Amino acid sequence: MNNFVQHLQANYSTLRKSEKKIADYLQQHAQERLDFSITELAKRLKVSETTVSRFCRVIGLQGFQDLKLSMAASSSPVDEFKNIPPAIHEGDATPEIGRKLSESLSGSIAKTQQSLNVEDMDNAIDAIARAGQIYIYGIGGSAIIAHAAHHLFTKAGLNCVIYADGYMQTVSASMIKPKMVAFGVSNTGVTKHVVDAVKIAAKNGATTIGLTSDRESALARAAEICLATPLEYRDTPLYGGAIDAKVCQLYLVDLLYLGVLFKLGRPLKRNLEATAAALRTYYNPIGMQL
Repeated sequence: MNNFVQHLQANYSTLRKSEKKIADYLQQHAQERLDFSITELAKRLKVSETTVSRFCRVIGLQGFQDLKLSMAASSSPVDEFKNIPPAIHEGDATPEIGRKLSESLSGSIAKTQQSLNVEDMDNAIDAIARAGQIYIYGIGGSAIIAHAAHHLFTKAGLNCVIYADGYMQTVSASMIKPKMVAFGVSNTGVTKHVVDAVKIAAKNGATTIGLTSDRESALARAAEICLATPLEYRDTPLYGGAIDAKVCQLYLVDLLYLGVLFKLGRPLKRNLEATAAALRTYYNPIGMQL
């Protein structure tokens, strides 16, 4: 939905009075991200959540999350690149891009740290530390983050596997058992196969962790534990993963890894030494002294 305002205007005559109130608000704030929950929007406009949900369906959207995504996609100028830090512009020289990117990424990590829910992180660390096996799910750009987590946990000797396609996510989740962990990664929180896998894992008694940018998203609701990055670093879907979003997620993955490492202590230290020794002996194709 490239021009959300035009879409609203085209459907305006079909709306009820209470729904037009929502449409009017969205048109007035068309260049802003809808960075709050359906409950907050309903309270702000003094309508019911049911009215907001009905409004979404009337204008051809699947629900409130779809509305937020449409607003986000439409808020950026058509001629701007999506999913890059807003301070960076096409005409910037390379040194300027480098400076702006450095500032943006360091700022995004700082905001992620400031907004960190320590209780959720500690619960996730405990769950990973005691898990008999860890299933990690991610698709597309989120698969990069999932692979990073898999690499860290596997080198530390944890029993960990990754599934990056929807078919195997569904199959593996159907076989998951209690005392295992399903770790789903989706920046938007609406990646269907990842959300479904986490739901299936939860039904089978596994502990479920979701890594997302939206605590109101389908993934956050499906997961028992939610690790959330700031909503402002959410991806614009279909345009590739946002640079800031990846850095925020990697920060939380590294924090989770360090927490598990320190919690389990000496056994994981021995595992890391064993993997280092194996790599030194067998993965040294050019004879370097490692």
